[in-house]
Amino acid sequence: MGEFMTTRVFTFYRLNEGVNLDEFMEWSRRVDQPTCNRMDACLSFEVFLVRGEARGQGFYDVVEDIEVESWQAWQDTLTSPAFAQVSQEWPTYGDESSILSIHCEKI
Repeated sequence: MGEFMTTRVFTFYRLNEGVNLDEFMEWSRRVDQPTCNRMDACLSFEVFLVRGEARGQGFYDVVEDIEVESWQAWQDTLTSPAFAQVSQEWPTYGDESSILSIHCEKI
């Protein structure tokens, strides 16, 4: 016990219909990823485009793999003033109704 355990957050979502993929990727690299990686609670943040799914149904377009100090610290970050630009601009690209976020601890 007593060992520091980080939390892994996996966030899945679809892009809005008609979103230009190149514009989304540019925004992700220029705004979203640097902002997230600057946050104290965030230890690492990577974004992946889903290129295929085992059953071929394609439920999500994007997966974010985020290592954070804790789930609560990450939730606080998402509502912080330092995160405001991402919070305001993300809905331009992502379908808010499709978001699924899970938080996990490594076994």
